[in-house]
Amino acid sequence: AVGLESPDAAGAARRAEALLAPVLPRRRAPEDAPLDAVAAPDGTELFFCGTRPSSSGGWRSDFADVEHAPAATAVRHIDHLALTQPWHHFDEAALFHRSVLGLRADESVDLADPYGLQRSRAVGNADGSVRIALGVGAAPTDDTVHAQHIALATDDVVAAARRFRDAGGRLLPIPANYYDDLAARHEFADGELETYRDLGILHDADEHGTLRHCYTLTVGRVFFELVQRDGAHRGYGARNAPVRLAAQHAAQTRAGG
Repeated sequence: AVGLESPDAAGAARRAEALLAPVLPRRRAPEDAPLDAVAAPDGTELFFCGTRPSSSGGWRSDFADVEHAPAATAVRHIDHLALTQPWHHFDEAALFHRSVLGLRADESVDLADPYGLQRSRAVGNADGSVRIALGVGAAPTDDTVHAQHIALATDDVVAAARRFRDAGGRLLPIPANYYDDLAARHEFADGELETYRDLGILHDADEHGTLRHCYTLTVGRVFFELVQRDGAHRGYGARNAPVRLAAQHAAQTRAGG
């Protein structure tokens, strides 16, 4: 399930219903926040969460605030979601997110995978606060194809990755030859590339800015990505995707063996 904030949650739900999106029944106690949900073509439940104050206190009233010490390197927000689609729902999913949610769709991108090609198409709003990468894999029987992932934005991916690893988390190992190729294409400060190699950080750059990101190992069918965007970079690291996919397949093979 995914929650999307809207200044008019009820209106968003009515629009979705008018466009024939399946409205999901939900049992609601008197004190529960009034959240309406519809189903995306792949079965993902989309909840419309109102941002305007209401008599019920808004969607946050369903949750209890807890005290916590601020992290030295905090995750700022969700950068994007990556949702794997059944192959026969891929085009329908792009149309659904454009029409029902009003998101702009980028061009489709084909990514090299050890089993063939994966197709990806990102949808998002104008300011980039909502980004969803829709994908469909080449091998329906391969578990890694069906993994979903959540990308978390940080201002310092190196510090965030170290903090995650020091806390016992496991980062996805990236093949050493990736960094040899990276050194041939870009210039780095002394020790910078060695830090990336140690933490499995991937690097991408275009005329708009720089993207640095790394991944956790997959647990079940979910993995996380830490993302640092510098400048106006709005991509998803497509040129790094084949390396990430190959590394995930290798990690799965090692875990299975």
